Amino acid sequence: MRACAAPRPSAPTITVSRRSVEPARTQHRIRRRPNITAPSASTDGASDTSSSSATSPQRVLITGSTRGLGLELARSFLTRGDKVFVTSRDAEKVRETVKALREEFGDDFVAGLEADVSRAESVEAVAEAVVDAFGGVDLWINNAGSNGYAYENLEEADPLVLQEIVMTNSLGSLLCTRQAIRTMRKTSGRGHIFNMEGAGSDGSATRKFAAYGHTKAGMAQLSKTMAVELKGSSIGVHTISPGMVFTELISSGRFAFGSQGRMFVNALAEPANVTAEQIVKKIKVATESPESVNKTLAIKILTPDVALKKMFGRFILGENKDRYYPEKE
Repeated sequence: MRACAAPRPSAPTITVSRRSVEPARTQHRIRRRPNITAPSASTDGASDTSSSSATSPQRVLITGSTRGLGLELARSFLTRGDKVFVTSRDAEKVRETVKALREEFGDDFVAGLEADVSRAESVEAVAEAVVDAFGGVDLWINNAGSNGYAYENLEEADPLVLQEIVMTNSLGSLLCTRQAIRTMRKTSGRGHIFNMEGAGSDGSATRKFAAYGHTKAGMAQLSKTMAVELKGSSIGVHTISPGMVFTELISSGRFAFGSQGRMFVNALAEPANVTAEQIVKKIKVATESPESVNKTLAIKILTPDVALKKMFGRFILGENKDRYYPEKE
């Protein structure tokens, strides 16, 4: 969360995650289920009218969607007339985000609920809430993830931070994929589930963020396994490779890889809103046909050709030098 992977810089290729919504936490606590922030006109969203193609409005659930790439994905879907369910571990951020998006796109198109993707009961509560709000879900995007905001060799890593990364990225993706399948079967009987890839998805080394790379390497295997388990059904499990997105997760490591690392970030990274628009456009095209659920889709943004063009612009034309921060020490 396939085509050939893009050339990998020293700086990490990371997507925004739940961790960009709130400070890193290393304790997992059992939470009571809060009240859903649901559409004010529930009769409009509660009917189980599954979208058969991307040309009609789709019901989209995005984990880790109150900030960064997740929030921009929500905006991009909403701009196209889709309905979006927002989640984050921070209940207050969910309320604030839902309120802001409703003011911009309308009450009937936005709902949300606090969720911890590493806890099965929390994920189940989110699934129940999106059915209550919209009647079901057509696109479930597992965007929530963590790198612990820490860039250090494995031998120096805090075990609690390692636990947080694995619980969020690996277990979270498994629990959410599992629940999405169950929810889709019980409602429309069809839908698409997307897991986020990142640095390490192609098996390459991820120095100073080994745990993150380790968790992302499993996304391709998960999609292949789901293709076998779901064969003959109308539910597809896919991947999104967003490339390098400039968010707090990347900026927190600006000193970890020296001048060269900052140069790669300046050259290759894109703002979250730019990447989100590219992702949503590709998803809408890829899921347009009803038969698309029978395929394993791989949405890729930073392809080798795109990366080569960006590096040519940086080295030959001097484009994007010091774009996000000074490259020299």
